Amino acid sequence: MNHSGEQFKDSVKLAEVPGSLQLNPQSLAALEGTLAVPWPEEGCALLLGEAKGQSLELQHIWPCQNVWHPNWPEEAKHATGEGTLDGHIDGHSRCDRFAVDPRELIAAQKYGRQKGLVLLGVAHSHTRGPSHPSALDRCHGWPQTIMWISALVNPTGCVRAQDRSAWWVRGPGSLQPLSIDLL
Repeated sequence: MNHSGEQFKDSVKLAEVPGSLQLNPQSLAALEGTLAVPWPEEGCALLLGEAKGQSLELQHIWPCQNVWHPNWPEEAKHATGEGTLDGHIDGHSRCDRFAVDPRELIAAQKYGRQKGLVLLGVAHSHTRGPSHPSALDRCHGWPQTIMWISALVNPTGCVRAQDRSAWWVRGPGSLQPLSIDLL
């Protein structure tokens, strides 16, 4: 992941951790289809919607191309939270890394403003592991947004409820699980 970690102008602003992420079955199918397209590489998408009380409602999926490049330096906190790993990381690829193109972020936010929607967060797939945030996910998650992760072991397999997760990023390294409610 390659994220700046700053609050986005057009993102949701809540005083507390949201109670749940709500979406309809069509949005779920569209999201998981979008994330499966680049398999075996990680897929990514931006999530747009609105706050409804203390829940967030996903209303639009903005598919993004994974633009991660192996020559980019990375910084990731060790699993213990102590120290950092800096520099170029060998042995990684888009199969276990993703980055959203900043131009896609700007375009999605402009679209959201036109439709009365805000950026809820980012979704990505894990093609090599479970739907839990990696150390790098935890380090680079956008504060005060949702991080959606779908574990996709193959491009045609059905994603089960236990293969997807949503997290509220409170700040760097601090994630709270969210319930996913189908409308």
